[in-house]
Amino acid sequence: MLHRWTKEVEAGKFGNTSLDAGTALESKVLVKEKDQLKKLLGEQALEIAILRDLIKKKNPHLLTKLK
Repeated sequence: MLHRWTKEVEAGKFGNTSLDAGTALESKVLVKEKDQLKKLLGEQALEIAILRDLIKKKNPHLLTKLK
């Protein structure tokens, strides 16, 4: 059954099945979004590290609650 279906798709029974037209644009959008998310995650990690460092310096007794 699967073999028959693949043959029909290759023969073009279901119309144009090419996905190459839209994927290049979608790929660029996804790469851009991924880069933005990585940047946000990096900024968040940096902010957390700075806040933990400030807590250590000002209130060493609070450090045990963070761990």
